Amino acid sequence: MQNKDKKTVVLLLSIMITIPLYILLHELGHTIVILSAGGEITEFSIVTAHVSSTGGSYTDLSDLWLHANGALLPVIVSYTYMLLYKIRTQNMFYTAFSYVFSLVPISSLCAWVFIPFLYISGNAPEGDDVTLFLYNFSHSFSPLAVSVIAVMIIAAGVIIMIKKKIIGSFITMMREQ
Repeated sequence: MQNKDKKTVVLLLSIMITIPLYILLHELGHTIVILSAGGEITEFSIVTAHVSSTGGSYTDLSDLWLHANGALLPVIVSYTYMLLYKIRTQNMFYTAFSYVFSLVPISSLCAWVFIPFLYISGNAPEGDDVTLFLYNFSHSFSPLAVSVIAVMIIAAGVIIMIKKKIIGSFITMMREQ
């Protein structure tokens, strides 16, 4: 197998592992809040990216966490992984997986940047975690505060990726013949 083909396979494998892992972490984020509110999980699926529950005693704060924790848990796990990244590990899969696993949660936060603008204009997607979060959040704060915080979290992730040389290692690996 040529090196270019090997890199393509490794990158695709990294994506195929990262996407279900991200969905698992996202749904676990919701599950943690549901269980802490006394709810009972009735359905949990990575395939359909869905968790359902019954019962539970939710406050405005736990309802906010329910919708935010789906994004936050993967970000926390990914940022922790990035901080533990070892640049000296010269392994094609490790380099590709580290890049993809770092990038996917950061990319998912883009919805938290743009949906508040849609929310303000009355065009936010119904049933979306960001929209549901904003229903309660916007009673006390500007929806644009969510956009600002999301940009700050994204910037922190990109800075970590640069400082830990995750981006640089990936680019170097992809350029190598």
